[in-house]
Amino acid sequence: MKKEYIKLFACVFSFCGFLSAKAQSIEESLSGVKNSVGSFADSSSVAGIRQNTGAVFTLKGTELQRMMVGNLLNTLQGRIPGLTVVTGSGEPGYDNPTLYLRGQSSWNIAGNKVLIYLDGFEVDMNTISSLSAYEIESVTLFKDALALASYGLQGGAGVLWIRTVSGDASKVKIMANGRYGIQSALKLPTVVDAYDFTTHYNQALTNDGLPIKYPNPDLYKATNDPFHPNVNWYDQVLKNTSTIQDYNLSFRGGSEKAKYFVLMNYTDFTGLYKDADVIDKEFGTNARYNKINLRGNVDLQLSKSLSVTANISAITEDKNTPAGFTATELFDNLLKTPASAFPVKNPNDSWGISSAYNFNAVQRLQRFGIWNSHTRNLQTNFSFTEKLDAITKGLALKGGLSFSNQYVGYYQKLFGIPGYEIAKNANDEPILDGFGNIGYIQRGSISEKIEEGETSHWNRNTGQLGLEYRRTFNESTFSGTLLAKRQNYSKNNTVYQLRHQGLSASFSYDYSKTYLLDLVASYNGSTDFAPGKRYGFFPAVGLAWVLSNENFLKENNSIDFLKLRATYGKVGNVNESYRFLYQQWAISSGNWKLGSGNADKGGRKEGPIANPEASWEEKTSFNLGFDLKLFKKLTATIDLFNEKRTGSLELPSADIPAYTGFSLQYLNTGEVKNKGFEASLSFDNNDHAFQYYLRGSASFARNEITKRSEALQPYSYLYSQGYRLGQFKGLVFDGFYQEADFNTDGTLKSGTVSSSYAPIKPGDLKFKDQDNNGIINDYDKIPLAYAKLPEMTLGFNIGFKFKRFDFDAFLQGVMNRTVSLLSDAYIYTHPFVDNNNMTVFSLNSWTSATASTADYPRLSTLKNANNEQQSDFWLRNGNFFKLRSIELGYTLPKINSLKRLDDVRLFVNGTNLFIWDNIEDLEAERMSMGYPLMKAVSFGLKMKF
Repeated sequence: MKKEYIKLFACVFSFCGFLSAKAQSIEESLSGVKNSVGSFADSSSVAGIRQNTGAVFTLKGTELQRMMVGNLLNTLQGRIPGLTVVTGSGEPGYDNPTLYLRGQSSWNIAGNKVLIYLDGFEVDMNTISSLSAYEIESVTLFKDALALASYGLQGGAGVLWIRTVSGDASKVKIMANGRYGIQSALKLPTVVDAYDFTTHYNQALTNDGLPIKYPNPDLYKATNDPFHPNVNWYDQVLKNTSTIQDYNLSFRGGSEKAKYFVLMNYTDFTGLYKDADVIDKEFGTNARYNKINLRGNVDLQLSKSLSVTANISAITEDKNTPAGFTATELFDNLLKTPASAFPVKNPNDSWGISSAYNFNAVQRLQRFGIWNSHTRNLQTNFSFTEKLDAITKGLALKGGLSFSNQYVGYYQKLFGIPGYEIAKNANDEPILDGFGNIGYIQRGSISEKIEEGETSHWNRNTGQLGLEYRRTFNESTFSGTLLAKRQNYSKNNTVYQLRHQGLSASFSYDYSKTYLLDLVASYNGSTDFAPGKRYGFFPAVGLAWVLSNENFLKENNSIDFLKLRATYGKVGNVNESYRFLYQQWAISSGNWKLGSGNADKGGRKEGPIANPEASWEEKTSFNLGFDLKLFKKLTATIDLFNEKRTGSLELPSADIPAYTGFSLQYLNTGEVKNKGFEASLSFDNNDHAFQYYLRGSASFARNEITKRSEALQPYSYLYSQGYRLGQFKGLVFDGFYQEADFNTDGTLKSGTVSSSYAPIKPGDLKFKDQDNNGIINDYDKIPLAYAKLPEMTLGFNIGFKFKRFDFDAFLQGVMNRTVSLLSDAYIYTHPFVDNNNMTVFSLNSWTSATASTADYPRLSTLKNANNEQQSDFWLRNGNFFKLRSIELGYTLPKINSLKRLDDVRLFVNGTNLFIWDNIEDLEAERMSMGYPLMKAVSFGLKMKF
């Protein structure tokens, strides 16, 4: 298999090597979006935004190089106003984030999926995630209807437009850089030791009216007693640090007729697991992610009128994990398994286990085997531009083809190794046989499985052809595009075929570069919908006024640039999770009864009723913005937006009797409005030896459900309509039930509110009775705080350059965010229930002695439906501020004897080093008990030849 990868890369570089003798830079994408999109914070882009009426923001690729992360998309956090990046897992290779444009405005995650384009063609998130930051020229976010209208029914969730580095008409420039570092967990939960666990477990049993389990908790204070163990499972399984490394080598150069850029990248991230090479020296069971990334971009000027571009990218990834369980399962069990559960190894050297806790994490890591996933991703883009000045000046024919595919295979070596539980009596003592030998109970059996195969593969092919026109007459400039595009996507050679096709057109006019008009429209469709319902029309208009070009401001020495702009239009949003709703399906899980015994017989039944009218969401959007530059140093841009989504998919609220044999299908009946702003500010001072910059950005988006299919409710606060997507609803905490609230027979005193969820005892949570009926039930749940997705994202960047030193720091934060310890950290916050461990969170629980100071309800080994209702007791302020990156560099003096060596820079970098939040023992950013988010320190060297 490895030989095939070598051949693949050899072919790619042979092709790039052939073309590199001929190459030219990419001219312009085929999307119909003008070459004017740019970040106003970058002074070099001011000329670009003079001709842009839409809301776009561009980030230079060099900014992405400052973070040492394995996933390119995670470098975007807080750097682009309007884009919210929600971090995934910290596990190497499984850290894909979720992207949102202007907050959440669709009802489910799939409906908020940002469309990603690479060099003019759509790609999937995994392709982008695997790219090296050193091959990225720029990242642009298209935000308003004008910028998105050409994408039609796919544009509603936003478009992230990424351009890779192109060649340069100059002598070849060689850049080599490498980074090596260490990373560690940013935060891990704190669990109690065996003594505290057994003591509090006895207390919980007493609260439940049950006999205690551990008659002598003092026996668990020792650390080496296998019969009364005190195991810190985190210390047994996890290392303090793991290694990370990243290396890049690139070549860039060419002539006016041929330009090229070639890059080679190798990245390797290892996990935190200890002693992970016991079972397999080649792979090991430690988490690991490594990739090889090869790119060749060439641009050829074949004649005065014809130019051709070829971009080829080949990536291989290997992800290694332990077999038989996921990282989430492992970390759940590290948290769940108490220190007293069992020893790692029994006195007879067998693996420890118990019936209640059947996950020995050390045994699983060292003896259960390995899982290796291998991914090959190949993307080839070809495009051309033929100038048609012979027909009319300024006219050009453009076209392109893109072929991309991905293959994912796996190799698994899985073993089953039994564990042995030490048999104990009611006094928590080991049971011995007649010869004094310890009794063991075997848990599990011996097994072995070795297999390899295919996990998935997909292909995406895109073709596009269009005309472009641009010409200036006196002070008037006209430009326009007409583009036809078709895309096919297939996965695993199944019926999962997806096709999009359509036309887009744009017209632009500016007078004296002062008054700007843009018109954009598209007509495109998707096979997701029924014939006759597949196509839609999506228009948009934009106007702008460059006031700084007017006579009354042209001579102003303070205002360098000032532009007002406004756009309005309509775009669509296809939710690929709900395809083929127009078709009627049969479900194989049906059953029917036959005979006098009414025995169930298997069969098929109707699925949800087909909805031939199913369609996409539609978003109408109004955007008002201005761009400003003062004193040649200070730049600012502000966008205000107001959006409305209609036709959001939702299930009708009506109940269908089971005897009908069918259920209702999703309908396009939901509506959501979304409004907010984005602002960015930048100050650059480059006039002195000490050069510095300050940059800040803020994004705010608040949505409101304006229409939803809901059953009738007795109180207005029970509806979702009028509130925000994802906003928490729950009960309001009103203290703990105290002993004074109960009669001597254990019943509640008259006038004390009761609960419909469970019998109440002293120490349980008490809630406010919203409808004043004396009973706590679902009618008392009201909207609370915010959603988990933040409404506001902030970014702050500071840096300087003095002589040969340079410094850069970037901080990112979120506000108006709420997290739930009940839904996101149940194991952490609910000791003993479902055999959970105990953490420091619940140490100050309610007892008769702590009734006035307790901050946690009474301990119990039983589920308590009253205490486990969502309420503000479990909600926490989810705001945080994080030091995303900090870097200090030093450029060495030029060495005269090394004439080819232009530049050598040494640097030290920190990534995600600190977080300031409101949750002491958990990481507020992700709020997951799985593989932790990581912080890293790396050292690097960059050389230019």
